[in-house]
Amino acid sequence: MQQARSITVPKPRTKSAQLNNNPFMSEDGRPRRLRGAAIYSGSLRLAELSARIGFDAVWIEKEHSAIDWNQAEGMCIAIENGGGIPIIRVPSNDRRDILLSLEVGARIVVVPMINRPEQARQVVRHGKFPPLGERGYNSRTRGMGYGLNGMSTSSLDEVNQRNQLFVQIETREAVENLQAICAVEGIAGIFIGPGDLSLSYGWMGQLDNTSLIDTVLQIIRQAHDAGKTTGILVGPGPLLEAAIEAGCQLLIVGGDVADLTSAWSQLLNRVK
Repeated sequence: MQQARSITVPKPRTKSAQLNNNPFMSEDGRPRRLRGAAIYSGSLRLAELSARIGFDAVWIEKEHSAIDWNQAEGMCIAIENGGGIPIIRVPSNDRRDILLSLEVGARIVVVPMINRPEQARQVVRHGKFPPLGERGYNSRTRGMGYGLNGMSTSSLDEVNQRNQLFVQIETREAVENLQAICAVEGIAGIFIGPGDLSLSYGWMGQLDNTSLIDTVLQIIRQAHDAGKTTGILVGPGPLLEAAIEAGCQLLIVGGDVADLTSAWSQLLNRVK
């Protein structure tokens, strides 16, 4: 009888210790600001290109696009190949959306329209392993390193620390409940959606409105006082400048569709 051959599993290239890094801290332990671009088109090439150009993080837009989960996983791979950090904004705080975003490889997950603390607790329930939450367990997904790093209680703690859950504040109700939302353990950051926020307050699209800027600064200060990281999606202008001055660490400052719309319009105007 032929003797069965033993199989040696190769040592994974990704070290387990690398799971425990904080994207908002530099290697020497100083706070780090991430500049990001949003990809609405689902293009893997643009996702990789934006990282290669130098954006620290790349935003995969699933709330307002038709990007599917296979595309999102490919985009995460492309972004990391370009040296960037993948972010996914999911459509909702449903279990499937939050779980799959982590399984395909998002480092930062942004959950929109969180207005009450119980909604924030649902985000943690679906996005964190025990004892913080009740995230579904499967070691063979990309987000879990395909199981190559081994699985233990300590490794689940490392994954909990590695993945950042942000809740999006974009309504008057959310602002009124911000203190209670910030008190939810497991939420890493508060992300500000100024477009919907301006709509909620009756200042639709007025991103340079001083009252809107004051409201955003109030959110940032309150979140920082609670020990949360803050982020915002807004292009260059007074609101972005104010957010930077206030210490906002996650800045999504451009996007493929918006930037191409501007660049191509300018190109056509130059070529008569």
